[in-house]
Amino acid sequence: MQQDRRAPSRRQLLQLGLPTLAGAALAPQSLLAVDAPAAGASVATKPAELPWPERRKQIERGFLDLLGEFPQEIPALETVIKKVAEEDGITRYHVSFQAEPGDRVTAWLLVPKAAETKPTPAIIVIHSTTWGAGKNSTAGLSGRRLQDPPTHPDVGRASGLELAKHGYVVLCIDLLTDGERIPPGGRVMDTRWFYEKNPEWSIIGKNIWDVSRSIDFLHTLDFVDKPHIGVIGWSLGGHQALFCGAFDDRITATVSNGGVLDWHLDNSDAWSRKPASWTPWKLGDPETSSKEIERRFGFKTNSGPYIYIKKFRKYVDDKTLTPPVDFDDLMAMVAPRPLLIISSEQEFYRHRVLPKCLKALPIFLNWQDAPGLPSAVLARQQRLGYDKTLEYYQTQHRMDPKKMPDMLRQLGAGDCLSWFSFPGGHAYPPVARRYTEAWYDRWLGFEPSATT
Repeated sequence: MQQDRRAPSRRQLLQLGLPTLAGAALAPQSLLAVDAPAAGASVATKPAELPWPERRKQIERGFLDLLGEFPQEIPALETVIKKVAEEDGITRYHVSFQAEPGDRVTAWLLVPKAAETKPTPAIIVIHSTTWGAGKNSTAGLSGRRLQDPPTHPDVGRASGLELAKHGYVVLCIDLLTDGERIPPGGRVMDTRWFYEKNPEWSIIGKNIWDVSRSIDFLHTLDFVDKPHIGVIGWSLGGHQALFCGAFDDRITATVSNGGVLDWHLDNSDAWSRKPASWTPWKLGDPETSSKEIERRFGFKTNSGPYIYIKKFRKYVDDKTLTPPVDFDDLMAMVAPRPLLIISSEQEFYRHRVLPKCLKALPIFLNWQDAPGLPSAVLARQQRLGYDKTLEYYQTQHRMDPKKMPDMLRQLGAGDCLSWFSFPGGHAYPPVARRYTEAWYDRWLGFEPSATT
């Protein structure tokens, strides 16, 4: 395994040419926001009047005004990897790498035996809300708490382990404030100390950055098929995965399962809790616990307020203000790269999932390649299986292979946005997992029968 010890500057990253979905640069171009409008610029009220590239920049600017800017410098990874176990054909490594000076992402790296013989697509798995388990829950090592046994497979919490069993290289990461990333004396899911240190940023922006650094790490591994990296998350990880897919062009395919995809301004302040919650918790302060969470889960969580986007508070306080961007905009930012939204049937209603998908769909359906954005046609040409398409239609229908790109150009990215629903509650049941595996196999060009 290679270890990256260099710290390229922002300008150097823009000049490096490494493969992504459509041959873009190593650095996530959207993160760097090279040509984005100036901070504070408003989002157009009539998006149909603007070509999509310009509209996308305005949407990106709208989100960055809420999330805060990303760091200007990218430090060396300073990776530490330790082999921990080898079970059922999967080798598990404990991994840590530097996200920012003084802050390291901790993760489980799951490597199937098949990946030892050829480069294999990789998937970053983002955990749901846990109470200290973090990455252990997605790796199948515990339940919501470290002391809890793994949950029943039908719940689907161990999605990272399941994807590794399917044949993918999997990186199960800890989000900040959970797992190994709870500061000394801190509490799980307590973001107040983060905002004391970063008053102009957001925990959502920080999580995007950490996933981007996770991609940097995966790019150092010779057994990873670097142009084919996916990201997936459930619940908290579900909406976080969507943000990551929108802001990092190196993510080939994104799966958002059970994520809250609505601002819920009419009945909730969850996205930006009241200012009193922004005071950092200190040892000796009274323990707080939600009676409702105690009822549902049977224990005190001793967790702090998870303040997603501090700057969003004004839209909670003043209902006459309209947020400049919404989750259909976030979905559209992923285009033309594949995006799968998964939800229970009831979550369709709670989070207004389908209407948002329908708003984003025209961007995918009418996609036309443009400078500075991924090419849908080139992505299809570079994806495994394209040669089979050419061979079939040339042999069976005497079709000139040179005609295929123009035909695919008419398809655009219309088949790249999908929504899948399932009955039952907030979970990740087997039917949704099977759909996810098939969907990833299609878009990451993976053939498990030939490798597992």
